Amino acid sequence: MPSGYTTMNSFRLPGGCPVTWAVLASNVVTFLTAFLGSPMGAPLVFRSFTIWSAPWTVLTYPLVFDGHILWLLLGGYVFWLFGGSLERAWGRRDYLVFLALVSAAPAAAVWIGGALTGRGVVLSGLWLPLAAATVAWATINPNERLLMYFVIPIQARWLAVLVAVLVAFSYPFPMGVFALAGCGVAWWYVRQGRYGGLRGRSPAEWAPARPRRGRPSPVLNPLAWWRRWRLRRQFRRLIDRSDLRDLEQGKGPH
Repeated sequence: MPSGYTTMNSFRLPGGCPVTWAVLASNVVTFLTAFLGSPMGAPLVFRSFTIWSAPWTVLTYPLVFDGHILWLLLGGYVFWLFGGSLERAWGRRDYLVFLALVSAAPAAAVWIGGALTGRGVVLSGLWLPLAAATVAWATINPNERLLMYFVIPIQARWLAVLVAVLVAFSYPFPMGVFALAGCGVAWWYVRQGRYGGLRGRSPAEWAPARPRRGRPSPVLNPLAWWRRWRLRRQFRRLIDRSDLRDLEQGKGPH
């Protein structure tokens, strides 16, 4: 094979999560087409008042983005972190089932809520699947310390609670309560593990898969940077304290 020749199979996106990347790519494409004035995602958006004429939208609305580019970048990055971690841990099949459940559940719930209250709801974008992926990841790693907005340290369990509260307030009352169905299904999916190969496994066994041997993928993870910085700081403090004790005892530095 000639030098510098690259096959399609040799090209891999970072993170080892092709399903997550596919969802993000769809959001980018629909955002760009809408920005250029030729929106192509309208048939995929969920509308509670037209569900019978477009039932596929209960699964396709996360593929369409119609918000601000800043939310696309930030939300897409967080979805890549948490969703990608779940995909590596569970595999593509179980992760696809998870995404289908946490997308369809809030859509069905807000449709029921709309029928009861007479209100219509439109769903599009990553927000509800992202919230569900955050709850699922936090349920598996409740004591993990994260950096919210890359600055504020917070335990994963409290981040899940915060995300659920944000979902509840993202839609007019009581539709936000119905939208919480996705977070509830995510919690059930992790705690009960009733689907296929996940049956009988505990959340502790669902740790993110270790990367394969070879050249590591470039992953920009501020959470890992924060943990490494804390460990280095603790190590330096231990060394400094050890040197001070030696000086107090008259031994001098080694």
